[in-house]
Amino acid sequence: MRNLFPIFMLITNLAFNNDNNNNNLINSTCRATPNYPLCLTTLQSDPRTSEAEGADLTTLGLVMVDAVKLKSIEIMENFKKLEKSNPELRLPLSQCYIVYYAVLHADVTVAVEALKRGVPKFAENGMVDVAVEAETCEFSFKYNGLVSPVSDVNREIIELSSVAKSIIRMLL
Repeated sequence: MRNLFPIFMLITNLAFNNDNNNNNLINSTCRATPNYPLCLTTLQSDPRTSEAEGADLTTLGLVMVDAVKLKSIEIMENFKKLEKSNPELRLPLSQCYIVYYAVLHADVTVAVEALKRGVPKFAENGMVDVAVEAETCEFSFKYNGLVSPVSDVNREIIELSSVAKSIIRMLL
C-alpha cells in the first residue's frame, strides 16, 4: 500500500499540470484578443480545450470558429420566427438570411478546413468576412428604415469572429 501512494501522487500531479498548461495557454491566448472575457468563457466551456492530451492554438481557433458557427445557426433560426411575427421585416430578414447562409456555407467551412490543413491565412479571411456579413445584415434594416431585432446577436457574432481572427492570426 505504501508503494502505491507515490505512484498515485505522481499521476495526480501530472493530471493537474496538464490542466494548468491548458489554462495557461487559454489565458495567454485570450489576453492577446480584443475580448478577453468572451474568449475565456467560450474556450473554457468547450471540452476540446481540456482533453487529456492538451489543446494547442489550432484547437483554440477551431473552438472559436465553431462558436461563430453555432451563433450563426441560432440567428438564422430566429429569422424564420421573426418573419412570421413581423411581416414588415421580410426584406431585411431575407437579406440577412442570404448573408448568414454564406457565413455558414463558405466562411466557416473554409475557416475550419484551412485550420485543419495548416493554412491559417484563409481561416483568418473567413473570420473577417463573417464580421462584414454581420454588419451587412445590420445595415439591411437601417437601409430599409427599420430597427434591427437581431442587433445583439449580430454584435455577438462580430465579437466572436474578432476573437477567432485574433487567435488564428497567432498561427501566422
